[in-house]
Amino acid sequence: MSRGALRAAVAVFLLGMLVVWLIRPIGNPCPDVGKLPSGSTSSSSPSFSPPLTRMCTYTTPDATKAHRRYVPILDALVLALIAGLVGGAIELLGPGRRPPREAYAERRG
Repeated sequence: MSRGALRAAVAVFLLGMLVVWLIRPIGNPCPDVGKLPSGSTSSSSPSFSPPLTRMCTYTTPDATKAHRRYVPILDALVLALIAGLVGGAIELLGPGRRPPREAYAERRG
């Protein structure tokens, strides 16, 4: 992979991780709300200890709160796949692509 394609893939991955961490995860960061009594709510927010995790806060109808940490492992795998596809596309379709060797032979001959 060329430097440009690798840089683009790394940039897509890092920006994606920041979006997943600070704005909105790809998956459901609080999947356990179904196990709580009806009327319970959940919310998630970025956590800085450890970085790149989110803190889920569950609130029951009687105002009991519970917290659980969400580590976006599956989100990171999806982002790595997307970054790889972007890097591969840039490598195949990018402006720095060299013509096949046969084209060089035809020009000389």
